[in-house]
Amino acid sequence: MDEGIDSGDILSQSKIKIDYKDDARSLYNKVISMALEQIDEFIPVLRNNALNTIKQDNSKANYWRKRGEKDGQIDWRMSAEAIYNLVRALTKPYIGAHFIYKTQNVKIWKVKEVKSNSYKNFEPGKVIKTYFDASFLIKTGQDCIKVLECDLKQKIKAGEYI
Repeated sequence: MDEGIDSGDILSQSKIKIDYKDDARSLYNKVISMALEQIDEFIPVLRNNALNTIKQDNSKANYWRKRGEKDGQIDWRMSAEAIYNLVRALTKPYIGAHFIYKTQNVKIWKVKEVKSNSYKNFEPGKVIKTYFDASFLIKTGQDCIKVLECDLKQKIKAGEYI
C-alpha cells in the first residue's frame, strides 16, 4: 500500500470471467470466491518472506469520480444492451438504476433485452406492452427492454411514455 489511490504494487492478481447474465450480486460473489483463493495462496508466501510484487503500469491507470444518483438514471434513447448493462451493474446490493414515472423515482432491479425490428418506428421510452405478471416492454434507442423487476407502485399502461 502507498499513499495513492489504487497505486501500490500488485500482490496478487487473477482474471474473473464476466458472463452475460452476471449482475452486481453474482459478480460480487465471484470476486469474494477468488479473493478467498488468493488469500489461501498469499498467506504461506507472506509467512516465508517470498513475496514477489508486480509494479503497476500507471500509464494504464484511470480514475472515475464518485458515482452520483444521476449516473443511474435510464435514458431510454440508449440501446437495450446499454440499459441491460446499466441495470445489472447497479442492481442489489447497489442502489439500482432508475427512471421517473409521473412523480415516482422507480428503481429497476432486473431487465431482459428484447431484439425486435417490429417497433423501430416507436419513440424511445414508449411502453409497448404490459404483462399479467406486472412486467412491461419499453422501446429503447435500439431494440426493447422488458422490465422484469422494479419498485413501481402504480400500474403502467401500454402507450404511456416514461
